[in-house]
Amino acid sequence: MSGGLLQGLPRGGLPPRAYDWHWRAMARTLAILIGLALVSVMSGCSLFPTQPPAPIIDLSTPQPASEPEAAEPEEEPASTPVATQPPVEQKAPRPKPKRRVVVPKKPPPPPPPPVEEKVPPPPPPILTTRIMQHEQIHGLLDSEIQRDGKIVGRAVDMYVDAAAKPKLMIVNLSGFLGVGDRKVTFPWSAFRFNPADKKAPVTFVMPQAAAGKKAEAPPKPGSVAEVPPTLAQLVDSNVTQKSGARMGRVVDVLIDSQAQPQALVIDLSDSLAGDKRQVAANWPDLHVVSRNKVLQLQLDFTDTQIKAAPTYSPDQPIKIISPVVPPAEPAAASEPASAAAAAAAAVPASTSSGPVAAAASAARPSKQ
Repeated sequence: MSGGLLQGLPRGGLPPRAYDWHWRAMARTLAILIGLALVSVMSGCSLFPTQPPAPIIDLSTPQPASEPEAAEPEEEPASTPVATQPPVEQKAPRPKPKRRVVVPKKPPPPPPPPVEEKVPPPPPPILTTRIMQHEQIHGLLDSEIQRDGKIVGRAVDMYVDAAAKPKLMIVNLSGFLGVGDRKVTFPWSAFRFNPADKKAPVTFVMPQAAAGKKAEAPPKPGSVAEVPPTLAQLVDSNVTQKSGARMGRVVDVLIDSQAQPQALVIDLSDSLAGDKRQVAANWPDLHVVSRNKVLQLQLDFTDTQIKAAPTYSPDQPIKIISPVVPPAEPAAASEPASAAAAAAAAVPASTSSGPVAAAASAARPSKQ
C-alpha cells in the first residue's frame, strides 16, 4: 500500500496541488515586499537610515565654539488628532536647606552687688542693770541677829521715812522654846551688817563711850504699835506704778556692809503684768508717796519694763534693775524778748519824737 502512495507523488516529494500552493504563497509574499520597497522609495524614506560621516576636526588649531542649532519643531499633519494631556502640576521647588547660623551667646552680665540694707538702729534700752554678788549684799528678812555671840532674835521688817531712809528695824526677840516671843523696834543705827559672814550677818552693837565721856545707854526696844505714821513699812507692803496700778509685793530688802539698802525684792504675782516671779528693783528708785494720808511705796516701772526685767534668783548673781526714763522733748523756740522792743524796731527813727523816740532808742541795741 505504501508503495502505491509513493508512486503517485511527484519527484519533489509533494503532491502537485500542495506544490502549487507553496509557490503561490511565496510569490504573493515577494510581491508584497516589492510593493513596500517601492512605496518607501517614492516617499523619500528608507527603511535603513544611513548616518552621515562624522566631520574631521583639526584639534591643532582652535575652533570657534559652534552655536547650537535650534531644533525646528516638526510639523504634525493636520489630520493627526492632537492628544490633549492633562496639565502637569508643577511641583514647587524644594527650598534649600537653611544653614543654621550659630550666634555665640553673650555671657550674662555679672549680678549686681547685693544692696546692703541699713540695719535699723537698736531700740533704746528700757532698763539699766547692775550686777552684785551675794557676798556683797544680804537679805534682811529672817536674818539672825546676834549680840555678844548669842542669837537674840530675827529681823522681820523695817520702816523708812518719806525720803526712803531706813529708821527702824523690827526684831522678833526669841523666848524659851518660842514662849515669850515678841516683836520690838530698834533704831537702824544699832545694827552692823556683814554679808560675807554667813554665821553672823547682822549683829546688835552696844554703844561705846568716847574718850572722857560716859557711855550712852543701850537703845531700848520699842513697841510696834508706837511706830509714828510718818514712817512706812516695807516687808509685805504693796508697790504701785506711777499710774497707780499694782506692781507687786515687797518680800525682802538687800543690804550691803555699810547698812545701806541696795535693792527691793518684789514678788510680781497677781500684778497687771501677769508674771509669777521676783525681781530686784534698785533702792534709789523707790518713792514714798502719800495717798489718802497714807504712805505708800512707788516705783516708776511700766508693764513693758516689768516684763523685760530679769528674774531674781538667790542662786545666781543678783541683777538689780532701774527704769530708763525717756528724754524730754526739746522746748519750743522762745518768743521775742518783749513786744515793746519789736514795736520800737518797727518805728523809723526820723518820724519818732518825744518820749516814744526815747523809749525806742532805749529798747534798740546800740551798734558799736
